Amino acid sequence: MRMPSFLNWIGKKVAGFFSHSTTQKVLGILLFFSITILIVFSSFSPKQVMLRPDEVAQEDIQSTINAVVVDEKQTEELRRQAADRVQKVYQEDKYALINTIDDINRFFSTIDDILSTESEVEEHLASLEDLIDSTNSRKDEANLQLHSPTLAQYIINARPEDLELIRQAGLSVVQNLLNKPVTDEAMPDIYQQAQAQIDSMGYSRTARDIIKLITVNSVRPNLIYNAEATAEAIQEAMAAVQPVQKNIKAGEIIVRAGERVTEEQISILEQLGIQRTQSYTSTLIGAGVFVLLTFWLLIQFLRRYYKEIFQNDRLMLLIGLIFIIILLLTRFLTMIKISNNAEIDALVGYLAPIAAGSMLIAILLDNRLAHFMTLLMALYVGMLTEGNQLFYAITAFVGGTVGVFQVYRLSQTSDLAKSGLYIALANIVTIVTLSMIGGTSSWNALLVGVLIGAVNGILSAILMIGALPYLESAFSITSMMKLLELSNPNTPLLKRLLLEAPGTYHHSLMVGNLAEASAEAVGANPLLVRVGAYYHDIGKLKRPEYFVENQRGFENPHEKIAPALSALIITSHVKDGLELAREAHLPPVVSDFITQHHGTSLTKYFYSRALEEDRDGNISPDSFRYEGPKPQTKEVALVMLADSVEAAIRSLQEPTDAKIRDMVKKIVKDKLDDGQLESCDLTFKDLDTITESFCTILEGMYHKRIEYPEVIVKEFERRREIHGNTNHQPADQD
Repeated sequence: MRMPSFLNWIGKKVAGFFSHSTTQKVLGILLFFSITILIVFSSFSPKQVMLRPDEVAQEDIQSTINAVVVDEKQTEELRRQAADRVQKVYQEDKYALINTIDDINRFFSTIDDILSTESEVEEHLASLEDLIDSTNSRKDEANLQLHSPTLAQYIINARPEDLELIRQAGLSVVQNLLNKPVTDEAMPDIYQQAQAQIDSMGYSRTARDIIKLITVNSVRPNLIYNAEATAEAIQEAMAAVQPVQKNIKAGEIIVRAGERVTEEQISILEQLGIQRTQSYTSTLIGAGVFVLLTFWLLIQFLRRYYKEIFQNDRLMLLIGLIFIIILLLTRFLTMIKISNNAEIDALVGYLAPIAAGSMLIAILLDNRLAHFMTLLMALYVGMLTEGNQLFYAITAFVGGTVGVFQVYRLSQTSDLAKSGLYIALANIVTIVTLSMIGGTSSWNALLVGVLIGAVNGILSAILMIGALPYLESAFSITSMMKLLELSNPNTPLLKRLLLEAPGTYHHSLMVGNLAEASAEAVGANPLLVRVGAYYHDIGKLKRPEYFVENQRGFENPHEKIAPALSALIITSHVKDGLELAREAHLPPVVSDFITQHHGTSLTKYFYSRALEEDRDGNISPDSFRYEGPKPQTKEVALVMLADSVEAAIRSLQEPTDAKIRDMVKKIVKDKLDDGQLESCDLTFKDLDTITESFCTILEGMYHKRIEYPEVIVKEFERRREIHGNTNHQPADQD
C-alpha cells in the first residue's frame, strides 16, 4: 500500500513541476533552441567537404561565389626568396683594433716577465713554450702549426731590440688588416692575408713564425653580427611581399572528379569555406553557441523592455513560432536550385522572407520588438545561405525594417498589400547598391537578383496576410487588422446603432474624431481610440429613447420617473454594452472602452434632482455613480474626455470660441479633480495637448459664417437674373 501512495505522490509532484509557468517557459525555450540548432547545423553539414592531400576527389567541387583567394604556396616561395636576399646586419666594433694591439703588447709583456725572473734556462724555456702553446689557440682554424721549443729558444737568445722589431712588425700587420671591414665570415681570408704579408717580410723564418703567432691569434672582426636587427630586416622583407592572389569565379571547378587533391587546392577550398577544417562536433558546438547567444540577447531584451510579453507564455510561444517558421522557410528556399550556374543559383538567398515575420510581430505585438527580431533573423539569413552571405543578411534586414515601417500605423487594409510593394522596392535598391559595392560579375546575375528581391517583397506580404488571421485567432490577439475590420460601418453592431440609436451613432463618430485627433500626440494608438469610441456606447441600444441624443420630440421619459431610477437606467448602458460586446465577440481591448469610459463618474443631473426631492437627507452619491473601473489606458481616458466634451459642447446655446475653450478646460479639470484619470499614465502636458486639440477641432466645427451685407446679396441676385447663371453665387467663407 505504501508503494502506490508513494508513486501517486511522485506523480503529483511531477505534474505540478511541469504545470509551473517557469518550467513550461524553460521547456519551451529548450524546444525552440533545439529546433533552431538543427536548422542552422543542417545548412553547414551538406555543403562542406573534408579532403586530404593526395586523396582522389569523388565529384567535381566548384565555387559558389566570386572570390579572391591567396596562392599560399607561391606566396611563401616569394617570401623565402625575399628573406634570402636580405643582407646580414653588422654593428661596428670600435675597440677591435685596440683590443688586438693590447693582446700583442700583453704577449711581449709576459715574455719580459718570464725573462726577468732569476731562474734556470730550462725553466725559462718551459714557461715560454707554455706561453706560445696557450697563445696559438687558432692553429687549426688558421692552419698555423708552430714548433714551440724552437720559438722559445729564439726568444731567449734574441736581443730586446729584435723582440721590439718583431712586436712592431706584428702591430703593423694587424693595423693594415683592420683598416677595412672584417666580419666573422672573412676571418679565414684574414688569416691567409696575414701569413702572406708576414712571409714577404725580410725576417728569419723563426722571427716570421713569432709574428704570425701574435697577429693571427690576436686579430679579430671589427664588424659584429646583429642577429636581432637581421631577423627584423628579414621580417620586413617578407611582409613587403604582396600575397599572390587568384580570382575565383562562381561556378569555377576547383577540384575535378577523379583527380588527386593537392595542398594548393585544399588551401583554396578552405578560403572559400568549402573545405571543412574541423569536425562536425565542433561545428555543432559552434552552432549551439551562436543560437544560445541570440536567444540570450532576445530574452534579455524582453526582460528589460517588454516584461509583460516575457511573462506571458502565450505571447512567448507566438514569438518562437514566428521565428521558427521564418527560419524553416528560409532554409527550404535556400535548397531550391534555380539555375545550373552556381553564381545565379546562390542568389536564392535574397528570397528569405524575413519581412513577413517582421510585419507579423509588428502587427500582433510591437513595432520596436519587430525591429529587434528583424536584426536577429537577418543574422540567421547570413548563417543559412551560401555565397554573398553578408549581402543577403543586409537585404533581409532592410526589407524587414521597411515592412515594419509600413505597418506601423495601419489606417486601411490596403496598406498591407502596399507593404509588399515597398518591401520589393527596398530590396531592389539594396541589391543594386550592394552589387555596385561588391562588383557583380555579370548583368545577368544583377537582373536575376533584382527579380528575386521583387518576388521576396510580394511573397512576404502574401505570407503575412495569409498567416495573420490564423495567428490572431489562435493566440486571441487583437491586431490592427482586427481593429480595421471593427471600424467598418457595416459591422452588425454599428449598423444597429445607426438605425436604432442614430443620435448615439453620430455622437460616437464625433467622439472618435475628437479622441483620434490627439491620440498620436500623447503616445496613444489612434486606430484603437477610434474603434473604442465607435463602440463605447453600444449599451444604449437597449433603451435608446432614454438618452438625450436619441430623443427626437419634446418628451423626456426621465420626467415621469424617479431620479434614482433614471440614474440606474443611464448607468446600466455600461452593463448592457458589455453583454452586447460578449454576444458580438468583441475583443477585450475594445470592451474596456465600454466598462471604463465613464469610470466612477457621478451622474450629476439626476443626483441634483434627487437632492431637491430628498426631504430626509438619505441620498448617497454612491448610488448615482458608475461602477467603473476608471480608465486604465491613455486610449480609454481620451475617449472619456472626448465623450464628456462632445456632449457638453452640444448643450451650449451659442458655442463661441471662448465658451468652447472654457467648457473644454472645465471638463478636463473636473475629471482630473474627481480622480478619474489617476489610473492611466496621462501627464499634465498630455492633458494640455488634448485640451488644445479638442478646442481646435470644436472651434472649427462650431464657427460662425460671415454674414454678407444686404447690398452685396442684392447685387448678386441682380446679376443672376441678368445672366441666368447660378454659378455666380458668393461662396461661404470661414
